Amino acid sequence: MAVERGTTVEATVHRVVDGDTIRVFLPGIKKDESLRILAIDTEESNAGNSKAVTPWGDKAKERAEELFQPNDIITLEFPGNEDIETCLQRYRGNFGRLLVFVHKGEIDFQETMIAEGYSPYFVKYGNAIFLDKHQRYTQAERKAQEKNLGVWNQITVNQTEINNYAALGTWWQLRARIIDEYRRIKPQHQNLFNSRLDFSKLIEKAKSHTAEQVTVFTELRSIRRISQRSGLIKIGSIQQPFSLFLPDLDSETGQETIALLNSRYISRENTYPRRSYAYVTGTLRLFKNAPQISIVSPAQITDEMPSGNGTITNL
Repeated sequence: MAVERGTTVEATVHRVVDGDTIRVFLPGIKKDESLRILAIDTEESNAGNSKAVTPWGDKAKERAEELFQPNDIITLEFPGNEDIETCLQRYRGNFGRLLVFVHKGEIDFQETMIAEGYSPYFVKYGNAIFLDKHQRYTQAERKAQEKNLGVWNQITVNQTEINNYAALGTWWQLRARIIDEYRRIKPQHQNLFNSRLDFSKLIEKAKSHTAEQVTVFTELRSIRRISQRSGLIKIGSIQQPFSLFLPDLDSETGQETIALLNSRYISRENTYPRRSYAYVTGTLRLFKNAPQISIVSPAQITDEMPSGNGTITNL
């Protein structure tokens, strides 16, 4: 990987929300920030979302509360080595939470929660970008599986199988390999962008009103009709609302595009896993102050970076 350690900043714990989310105060900022801790995904302890609250989710929250007391000083490590101001803008999840690894002294929180069976090694959005972390978290997960701990023993901790982590992990690893390939080729392509990490750059590109084509590596989450004829393909992010515009859903190419998306890319939560990620090539424009690409041919959506200069002809 490009870097082995990310930019760090100390923060003061405000409170634990659940096993993988805490709220902290950053230096000089009065309002607390919510963290989405990378590499783990504990079961739920709070109602209000699509996932069920579980007994083991409650235990994961209790374990996090043991490790993070109010007013504790902890270290946040970003998955990149940009300056702190850039990291605070760039590394945010779908709902605006900071994406970070968390350490308390010598304790790697992620490794602890994985090793003790409170979470699988969560790679749905990519392997840990730092190789040493990836190796340690992979090994911690294997050890927890060998000992049949926590999430790997659903009947003991939840009295029923609520989550099939073996099946989920296979899908997550597919996504992680696709993301790893994107990370590998990214430095070689000036006009390749990430819909989340490069969201501000995409806005600037769209504002420039050039006819230059770009390729965007993005998750494809859902299709929604927005008028009698047109629709939007969305990536499921409030914080980075990049989208693809389908001008004519009912045309032959519109129907071909929808069929391709539903068969190959768009997953139905955890039930019908697909590739999820694609390279989308086209010209950027602004729609409601957010970057967007119009899709007039399914050829614009590919599994791999387009060869040559990335130009898709006959659009």
